[in-house]
Amino acid sequence: MSESPSLRDAPLFASVDGQTLQRLTRDSKVEYFHDGATIFRQGDRALCVVVVLDGYVKLSSTSACGDETLVNICSIGESLYEALTPDGENYRIGAEAIGEVCAMKLSAARFRDALRDSSSLCGAVIAEASRKVSALIGEIESLKGLNADQRLARFILSLCPPGEDSCCIRLPYDKRLIAARLGVKQETLSRSFARLRDVGVRTEMRDVLVESVPRLAAECFGDNAASADRRETADSRDTVA
Repeated sequence: MSESPSLRDAPLFASVDGQTLQRLTRDSKVEYFHDGATIFRQGDRALCVVVVLDGYVKLSSTSACGDETLVNICSIGESLYEALTPDGENYRIGAEAIGEVCAMKLSAARFRDALRDSSSLCGAVIAEASRKVSALIGEIESLKGLNADQRLARFILSLCPPGEDSCCIRLPYDKRLIAARLGVKQETLSRSFARLRDVGVRTEMRDVLVESVPRLAAECFGDNAASADRRETADSRDTVA
């Protein structure tokens, strides 16, 4: 695993004053989790606010009949504060490590106390909530307005380094989770990967070569998007609502 960033690098805490940050990190713990390890379970008492220092964490909700719904996938620098119930007493969703994960656990009780006392932390939490709501709106718009090919293209483009005309990237997690995040079935995702070969996207396991980033963006979101919509019609019933 790469060198872990400090808590200050997490967006939630970037603008928090030093005194509050010291208060929050008092008795904090850094823990490492292997792939598939449970970080906390839905319904458990919320003893900690978790911040991801390295790796990816899956947040999911489990229904009474045992069906699991992917809520979000969090990465380096993100807090899992949204996992707490409004009263902060329990976790309303569960968290599981995707690959190797390093996370910092802050006392939930101390966090709530600091939230009452620190205007900088309170403002940071509001800003973080606004950012995550904006991201959620973007995901909903993607699910409602884009076909499977476009959703996959958008996901791949989000992984491409800024300013690069071509690049080779590694998918951050397996295709099963990517399908769940994009709201499609795995077989639909496989067909979308195959169709994106026509616009210069080559895959080998989790490695993806994008021959032309501008072409991928133009083909999937430009004038040719209508033809992609027609190709997608056959897969429409494979899309998860």
